Parts: sequence; structure tokens; C-alpha cells
Amino acid sequence: MKTKAQELQQFIESADSAINQEDFDGLMSFYSDDATLVVMPGKTVSGKDHIRKAFVAIAEHFNHSLEVTQGEMVVIEAGDTALVIANTQLAANRKSDSPFSMDRNANYVFKKLADGWRCVIDNSYGSELLTKTNVPTLHMVCGKIASGKSTLARQLAGKPKTLLISEDEWLSRLYPGDINTLRDYVQCAAKLRDMMSSHIEQLLRAGNSVVLDFPANTPNTRQWMRDIVNNTGVAHCLHYLNVSDEECKIRLRRRNEDGSHQFTTSETEFETITQYFVAPSLGEGFNVVEE
Repeated sequence: MKTKAQELQQFIESADSAINQEDFDGLMSFYSDDATLVVMPGKTVSGKDHIRKAFVAIAEHFNHSLEVTQGEMVVIEAGDTALVIANTQLAANRKSDSPFSMDRNANYVFKKLADGWRCVIDNSYGSELLTKTNVPTLHMVCGKIASGKSTLARQLAGKPKTLLISEDEWLSRLYPGDINTLRDYVQCAAKLRDMMSSHIEQLLRAGNSVVLDFPANTPNTRQWMRDIVNNTGVAHCLHYLNVSDEECKIRLRRRNEDGSHQFTTSETEFETITQYFVAPSLGEGFNVVEE
């Protein structure tokens, strides 16, 4: 007869196989209906629907190459409840040129229900949660002109070990008087992004959080930001300011009048630029917070 430890080890290995094969419907059979998953330090989801969506996003984040295996395990039993402390090993290729691997000392809590074991708490980070209250995070802002992106960015940058990088500030200093048309902006912004990528990645790898006050307003721009997240493996949050055109125009007129912004934008330019705005979609795999 199998011991509880042997049953749980095989149960976890089967769940890992479902993760590796991206069999997310099958994976949900390993969880209780009210289970909680630690997605990252500071972010948990509960219930099978939310857990499934989280695993879909995780697979996308790791370029559909995530492999999960288990090393040594310790099982602590108490009736129909068991705590499993496991050395969980993760490997992936986020991009073809950036292999990723790490070990985590995970904590899993299981309950023996009428139809077998089910995971009720899935915490692959284990005790790391105690040391990752200030986990390096890339903050991005999405919203139309004058929606409040820079104001929010400054607020986010007030946290410890958090740096603000403003596109408008860099463009105004690097190209004074050179940005007079939308085409000028597109060309200069592309050069700035290319120049800043490695710098931003170095800041994140050094343990800092970064707030990018760059408009994450199109799939192409967001892909540039996604590459930074993928290359560094840091946590991320895409802040979406869903503000109406009418309210943005009111704020824009006020901003133009008081001269509080590096660039003056007319309502005609607002309309032209807004034509290119694309709100973030679930398929892009970002952790989106609507402000």
C-alpha cells in the first residue's frame, strides 16, 4: 500500500506533467474549487477559473517552454491535511537566446477530499515571500494623452528602491526643438527605446523596480516592454488608465495652458495620435491593473 507521501509525490508529478504539456483543463482537476495560487509575491488568485487564467499567462510569459520538476520532498501529515515542502525546479527558454532556470523551496497544502487529494494552497515561492516584499518590478502605464500617466508614474516611483524613467523628459533633453510632427516623435522614440533597453534591464537585475513613463499604448510598444520583462524575469504590472476622450481633452487644455508638460499637444494632434491607441488585451499576457 502506498504511503501518503508516495501518493502526494505521484499526484504532484502528474500535476507538473499537466503544466509542462499546457493541459490546463486537466490541471484544474488537481485543485480544490476554492484553492489559492501564489502567482508572484504580492499577487494571489483563488478559484479554478482564475488559477487557469494565471497558468495560461505564465505559459505565455515563458514562451510556452516551461518545464517543472520536483526534487526532494518533505511531507508533514495531520489527518486529511498535508503540508508538502518541495524543491521545485523550473526551466524555460523565454527567448531562444535567454535560457532560464531556478530552484524554489515551495510549500503546498493538500486536503484529502471524497474523490482524492486536492491542492488548496499552491505557493511555489515558499518562504521567499518573506524576503520579497520589495520584489523588483517593472511598472508600465497605458492611457491616452493627458489620461494621467505621468502623475501615476510619479506616485508609483515614490516606493523604496524604485526609479522613474520618463520618455518625455529624455526626448526633450536629447532632441530639443527636433520633435515637431508625429513622424518626428515616432523616429526619436524608437531610437530612445533602443538605447534604453539594456540600461533598464541592468537596473532591474540590480534589484531595483522601474517605472516606465512611456506610453504603453500600442502592441508594438508593449512588446518592447514585454521583452524587458522576459529578459530579466522580474515581476511586472501594466497600469491601464481607462479615461474618456472628453476628460482627456479637458485635462489637455489645462496642461497646455499652465505649461506643466514638456510638449504642447493640440486637440487635432490628440485625435490623430489617439487613432493608433490600442487597449491591452488578455492575449498579450500582461498583469493589467485598471486604474
